[in-house]
Amino acid sequence: MEDKHPTKYYDSLSEFQEAQQILHNYQKTHNIIRNDYLNLIKLTFESHDNQKSFNTLYRACLRELFSLIESDLFNLNRLDCYLGYSDKDRFITKFKKNFKQISKTWEKEDIQKEYFDSKLERLKKIKTERDKITHPKNPNDFKNTTIEDLEIFKMIFDEYDEFFNRMMNGFFIGMRNYPIN
Repeated sequence: MEDKHPTKYYDSLSEFQEAQQILHNYQKTHNIIRNDYLNLIKLTFESHDNQKSFNTLYRACLRELFSLIESDLFNLNRLDCYLGYSDKDRFITKFKKNFKQISKTWEKEDIQKEYFDSKLERLKKIKTERDKITHPKNPNDFKNTTIEDLEIFKMIFDEYDEFFNRMMNGFFIGMRNYPIN
């Protein structure tokens, strides 16, 4: 019997069990990275009086945020791959297509649209900043971070975190023809 909640159904027991394992490991991975990130943000705010440490920790925050998001994209894609997926797709392409696919399957298009319309541009901007420090071309790619930079960055994380939590709320998988006779 199909549930009244938006659910992705699998046709075989092996596909369903694989999806359960992916979801289980994914949730654990997400929570580990997220908790590390939250600790890193706290340490960064606490180090604002030491510019050298503050700069270093801020750059670590930039990298860690995208580690979290890229892990989310990888695992969500394993649960519900978008048409034409390629590992070579650029980050923003994967982000958009992946969350559009997930929102369609789990009937969360309104949540996805709201985030994309009002908050995605800020994430793109911080991604550009992350790219500069991850693939620096010259010393000017590294800036002295201000507390305002960190507060904006924290806001961008909070927006993504809220979006992600809303997307994952009521996230069900199931198996057709269960129980098996």
